[in-house]
Amino acid sequence: MAEQDRTRWTKLVADFESSDLTQRDFATERGISLSHLRYWIYRLRKESRPLVTEAARSSDQAPVQVTAEKGSRLLPVRVVASAAKPRTTVIAAAGGDELLELALPSGVRVRFPAGTDLRYLRALAAAL
Repeated sequence: MAEQDRTRWTKLVADFESSDLTQRDFATERGISLSHLRYWIYRLRKESRPLVTEAARSSDQAPVQVTAEKGSRLLPVRVVASAAKPRTTVIAAAGGDELLELALPSGVRVRFPAGTDLRYLRALAAAL
């Protein structure tokens, strides 16, 4: 009986993980207890061993290791190139005022008064 329950719940958890439903919606749709579903998801994930795969190496890539639990919805990501960092420089504007210039990797340049808080500029550069 216990093995049948385990087999049943293993299938239900696999079905849930391949669905786009929330735990609550899945439990309602299947007519099962939400707390039992959560228990079995936790139990089966805890028992599963992490799978480790290494991305294919090529001359233009650094090696990447991806670790994910069996049945997770994570996908491996391949890093092709690292992004260029924004540059901040001080320039003299017409009229003698100094400006801070934020040069983004895309080529866009944004200018701010010289007294602008550098923490604000860092946060802005990170967001862009």
